[in-house]
Amino acid sequence: MDAKDWPGEASAVSTVRFEIEDRDARLPLVCRYPAEGQAKGIVVFCHGLGGHGGDHVELSTFLASHGYLVIHPTFPDGAAALAAVARELGFAPDGPEVSKWIIFPPLRDRMFQILHTPHYWMERIRIVAAVMDNLAAIQAKTIGASSTPLPAAIAGHSFGAYTSQLLTGAEIDMPGEGPRSFRDRRFSAAVLLSGQGRGQQGLREGSWDAMDGPVLAVTGTLDGGAKGQDWNWKTEPFHHAPAGDKYLAVLEEADHFLGGMTDNDPTPGHPGQREAVSMLTLAFLDAHLADDQNARAWLTALDDRIADWPAQFMRK
Repeated sequence: MDAKDWPGEASAVSTVRFEIEDRDARLPLVCRYPAEGQAKGIVVFCHGLGGHGGDHVELSTFLASHGYLVIHPTFPDGAAALAAVARELGFAPDGPEVSKWIIFPPLRDRMFQILHTPHYWMERIRIVAAVMDNLAAIQAKTIGASSTPLPAAIAGHSFGAYTSQLLTGAEIDMPGEGPRSFRDRRFSAAVLLSGQGRGQQGLREGSWDAMDGPVLAVTGTLDGGAKGQDWNWKTEPFHHAPAGDKYLAVLEEADHFLGGMTDNDPTPGHPGQREAVSMLTLAFLDAHLADDQNARAWLTALDDRIADWPAQFMRK
């Protein structure tokens, strides 16, 4: 197979849901993986603010069909979790409004408070660490034990991209504590789908100086930040990180949801944008987890279109 034939045929995908021990509680996981053949790597995918581990089905299934065990934890910043404890807001945890929280001001305002509360940043770090600590048990329930450790990537959308930045080396200023790094060397690459730049959640000048591993950042020209920043702000992790296996894709006319991250996105999705995100993410993972030279060649050949969608693509 050469670059034009990459990524090859997709396999059937198995999906399982189970829980692992997390302190005195149970942590629910959704896992997808190839039903046949050996897995070539592991991806821990972090959902965005208000989401849950059942999100991102299309991208997750695509990656699993091409050889990855994709693990989706659920974090305590989900909109359903908020609705369950904040009954005064008047939203049922399983109600239709919760899944589209961003268009309901009472929910949106409380969710944005959560976004800027350090406790929730740290809960995400702790839960991802619990996933990695329980990796052997997770593999036993999915792909089975491997003779050698499988390489792993951390990935996420929006708030999940923030989590991914921290775990791949971005340093932040913790309120009342000063500079902190949460890098987890068990991850050898990171995917940031609509990540954050300076001036939010402790990120500032110099935050990315130690983010020296492979990183893919993706945004769109209609994307923006929680404080009204435009899409250029979303490119800062790429521009401020040291050179070496860094990639940036800016999809034309793509908003924060990059063509449709979940079934509940408040804006219309676009299959061409979703295909671009899927192909680009897989190529990056294949190149930097599986050392697939055809995937590297595919990345090298990219210019102003990704999977036939117009885009700006940069590497350094």
